[in-house]
Amino acid sequence: MTLKVKKLVKQLEWLGVAISNSYAQVFFSDNKGFGIALLLVTFIDVFVGLSGLLAVSSALITAKILGFEESLIRKGFYGFNALLMGVGLGIYFEPSAILFFLIFLSGILSVLLSVTLEGVLGKYGLPFLSLPFILIFWMFRLAARQFADLGLSERGVYVLNELYTLGGKPLIEFYEWVQYLGIPDSIRSYFLSLGAIFFQQTLLAGIVAALGLLIYSRIAFTLSLLGFYIAYLFYSVLGIPFSEVSFSYIGFNYILTAIALGGFFIIPSRNSYLQLLLVIPLAVLMTVSLQQILDSFFLPVHSFPFNLVTLITLYALKFRVDNRAGLSTIFWQQNTPEKNLYSFTNFMRRFGKNSSIPIYLPFFGEWTVTQGHNGEYTHKDDWRHAWDFEIKDEEGRTYRNEGDYPSDYYCFDKNILAPAKGVVEKVVNDVEDNVIGTRNLEDNWGNTVIIKHGEFLYSKLSHLKKNSIPVKPGDSVEKGQVIGKCGNSGNSPYPHLHFQIQASPYIGSNTLDYPISDVLVRYKGKESLQSISNPPKDAFVSSLTPHPEMKKAFSFVVGETIRLKTFENEEVWEVKRDYFLNKYLYCEKTNSKAYFKVDDLMLHFTHFEGKRKSILYLFYLSAYKISFGFTPGLKLNDTFPINQIFNPRSIFLQDFLAPFHEYLRAEYELNYPESNRGFSNKALSLKGNIQKSSFGKNMESSRFEFIIDAAGLRSFEFERGSQNIKAVCESE
Repeated sequence: MTLKVKKLVKQLEWLGVAISNSYAQVFFSDNKGFGIALLLVTFIDVFVGLSGLLAVSSALITAKILGFEESLIRKGFYGFNALLMGVGLGIYFEPSAILFFLIFLSGILSVLLSVTLEGVLGKYGLPFLSLPFILIFWMFRLAARQFADLGLSERGVYVLNELYTLGGKPLIEFYEWVQYLGIPDSIRSYFLSLGAIFFQQTLLAGIVAALGLLIYSRIAFTLSLLGFYIAYLFYSVLGIPFSEVSFSYIGFNYILTAIALGGFFIIPSRNSYLQLLLVIPLAVLMTVSLQQILDSFFLPVHSFPFNLVTLITLYALKFRVDNRAGLSTIFWQQNTPEKNLYSFTNFMRRFGKNSSIPIYLPFFGEWTVTQGHNGEYTHKDDWRHAWDFEIKDEEGRTYRNEGDYPSDYYCFDKNILAPAKGVVEKVVNDVEDNVIGTRNLEDNWGNTVIIKHGEFLYSKLSHLKKNSIPVKPGDSVEKGQVIGKCGNSGNSPYPHLHFQIQASPYIGSNTLDYPISDVLVRYKGKESLQSISNPPKDAFVSSLTPHPEMKKAFSFVVGETIRLKTFENEEVWEVKRDYFLNKYLYCEKTNSKAYFKVDDLMLHFTHFEGKRKSILYLFYLSAYKISFGFTPGLKLNDTFPINQIFNPRSIFLQDFLAPFHEYLRAEYELNYPESNRGFSNKALSLKGNIQKSSFGKNMESSRFEFIIDAAGLRSFEFERGSQNIKAVCESE
């Protein structure tokens, strides 16, 4: 192959990927194999297949020329609506030069309308789905009445001739064998409904689509059956023959609605499955009524009900004040229900439901929780999610001498810090500190600072010392900045700090159940560093002080280059940031990415894409959770998303059960040295292990080790079975 040919192939590689993804995107997928299978389905009728391919190519090249986001083009976001237009026009009209030109134009128009709807609906966090196809298809159907040169197609009548042209007599025999399989009518209707998505009224098309759907996603396949059969039964209740559904191309509305709302835009769960018992009947009613309206204009309803039901449901969920229905919408779309589910459940285990903006302890050193959530004194009802903090000595006392004066208390006059970056909203600074044992119920909260950290996210720090607050409303504050001193004002018989998170900027607002991040907790004789914590009463809590050497080793800076060498291999990683400001390590050699988030104290890896045989993948597993500060013998524990560590074949059955139960587990442990707290002249060794289990029974163990010195990360070793990788690290 000549250099010019290789260069041309590389330039066109994006088009092949984008085309296959455009077909897969009809089912919300970016699986290339699934896309190719669906492409073949459209070629059951060669002309229809060519029409779809022409429309997709037209759309993708238009998006490329106009300079739209490259990653979205490659994922097929701007191609799948054009595909539906192409196969729709190809099935309805006879081949002609004017039809090919109209198909070409439809691809261009679908891109422009997709981008427009993306801008409009994207403001509300909603997808544009197949609305561009519906609107353009209706427009072409209405306009076609004036196009004298366009003839209606009878292609479906001569399907055997078309198959003979494509594959000869063997293909016809196979087609007829499939077409006349002795299967129940409901299953036949299911397959026909799947094929109808691509305007194919053949059992073969539906079976291929179903197999592709099963291979792409077990959850999506299960949901497709559930959505279809809920509709099937509801039609029976209404007394409408379901044969009319498959005949008029609308049965797939219930399949797509079930996949979209049961597992793609909403995290798959028991509740997401149960809500389909209500949503699908609503889709049926909407389909029947819309068909009556559109029939008067001689327009097909096609996927319009699916679009309306999905968008209405997703939009309505945005106005919830709580999630009592247990329906969690996607915050990071990974294009399969399984990946979305495993990522979400693991994120919840690691960081909690309210940790998009981390909130930290608002003081230096170790304090004690003297009243926690649902406390016995004042933390009740609307104010139950709060903490009171004091300082205790080794004997458990909170004061010196007799404790007759505020200054006798260890926490009195100690610095109180901003728990996160934000803007000061409210300050009260003139309430007198109480005499010990008395309370000021008139100024209940005493001297207070309220800080806004994000939309509907505020922290409130109360009972501060009079005239100790150096900030004022409107001031910007950084995490750890002194915003006052602990006092004894308001409803406070003894000096302490009241700390709560709330959704509004007002003193006296209801509390939020929001965790504290990166807390070292000593409770009932056990010590643990918790990524998120709701520390209970009597827990000793503190924030660790990070070691500069540890931060240097693991605080990856955008633009930095890291080189790892083994005896047989070498990888160079770049620290990058994507369009959404997510940081990641990128290895060009293996085309792998390891996403991470890092703060003053912790490094957390969050996601991996690429080759699992790469050094970067082993590093992602080993450095999954790192604390820059530690105490002797500290242990860190965490869990991995199932799909990120188990072989895809081994989780096939788990995928079916995942919305209800996860029997596979992958746990992470990192051990810090028992005695050496510093680096001085010798290196520090961090050792850990990864344990896979099934139904609680251990399956496979891996171990790893990092060697760190004053210069940063020196080496990294990973051992699993017969595999032993030792890499030397060099930063550039």
